[in-house]
Amino acid sequence: MKISRLPVIAALAMLVCAQVSGQTDIEQCIDLAYDNYPQIREYDLIDISRKYDLKNAALAWAPQLSVSGKASWQSAVVEMPFDIPDFKFNIPHDQYGITADVTQQIWDGGATGAKRRLIDAGADVKNRQLEVNLYSIRSRVQNIYLGIILIDKQMELNKVLRDNLLRNMDEVKAMVEGGVAYESDIDQIKVSILSCDQQQVSLETDRRAYVKMLSLLTGQDMSGMTFTEPSVDEGGSAFAGVFRPELALYDAQAKQVQLQKDQLKTSISPKLNLNLQAGYGRPGLNMLSGKFDPYFVAGLKLQWNFGALYTLRNDRSKSDAEASRVDLARKSFLLNTSVEAAQKQGEIEKAADVVGRDREIIEIRQSIRETAEHQYKEGVIKMNDYLSLLDEEFKARLNYHIHNIQYIMAVYDLRNTLGTDNK
Repeated sequence: MKISRLPVIAALAMLVCAQVSGQTDIEQCIDLAYDNYPQIREYDLIDISRKYDLKNAALAWAPQLSVSGKASWQSAVVEMPFDIPDFKFNIPHDQYGITADVTQQIWDGGATGAKRRLIDAGADVKNRQLEVNLYSIRSRVQNIYLGIILIDKQMELNKVLRDNLLRNMDEVKAMVEGGVAYESDIDQIKVSILSCDQQQVSLETDRRAYVKMLSLLTGQDMSGMTFTEPSVDEGGSAFAGVFRPELALYDAQAKQVQLQKDQLKTSISPKLNLNLQAGYGRPGLNMLSGKFDPYFVAGLKLQWNFGALYTLRNDRSKSDAEASRVDLARKSFLLNTSVEAAQKQGEIEKAADVVGRDREIIEIRQSIRETAEHQYKEGVIKMNDYLSLLDEEFKARLNYHIHNIQYIMAVYDLRNTLGTDNK
């Protein structure tokens, strides 16, 4: 499981197509926001660090060279307790030597392989943690995007209301000229038109602010774009399991703990090395010689450290405790997520019911307004009564769009809670 994120080239290609058509959608904006977010570069840095660590681990099989030298003076040297005819030797008290040691690892008990697996597991944990950190970008983009959609709906309704008022004012002017209406009726309509203009300016300001925020998140200029309203189906709000990136993080952590436990076996495994020592000094290997001589020594060295057995049991218990901690964290996360998902599922059902009732209210309000328009022309009601009913219809339509966006937001919130877009 991973966060759905298109490569940078694909995201930019989508943007080019969108700019040609002048439209964009919510998923394109999310992909661009992921690619634009500075922390996304951490994926490359984690991979670079992993490669260097693997190279360093592989160097354990490279020959290890060390050079040392010494100069000493000792108070006593080897002396023969008897004389040998025609043979004399003189071991000096001052001794010198320089040596070069080469060690080649032949068997390390699986330590290098275990270390390499741990390096890969550690990099995977970092990648999964980064996915969790970046997951919040999705909800941020969605909230801003849907906020723009809601403002667009309000601006569209405000324009419809203003056009309706202008049409009514033309009709009232004709009625005033015919002597069947008052000049004050025209003034009331003008006040309503001015209110629409005032609301339009406020909405345009809010929209520019939202578009600027979206442009900053995506790294692209969105000011000239048309934002398409996302469509959601009933299946999109169904509880189909949890697919959040946190679960992949828990899996990676559990794997890392198991590999750490497996690595403990290598601490009690024997190690076999090939050693070669070459030197030059006085004396050489012949201790009875007082001359400077070259020499070399080659051999195999087997090392088996049983000291690790003292802490092996405690270290294994510690790994088991860490594995239990990761498992409990996973279960707690699933429980909390399921509870949250159940709550959001209820919000979706409530929002869907409200939207359905809004449609009925709009039909009724429209019928009432149309009747009131005829009644005003016949002189049955006054202009302020008609404008009040027109305002009620406008509010009903506005409530519908607000509740519909809230419904879409609730569906996306549930998807984010469950991580269904990351399957």
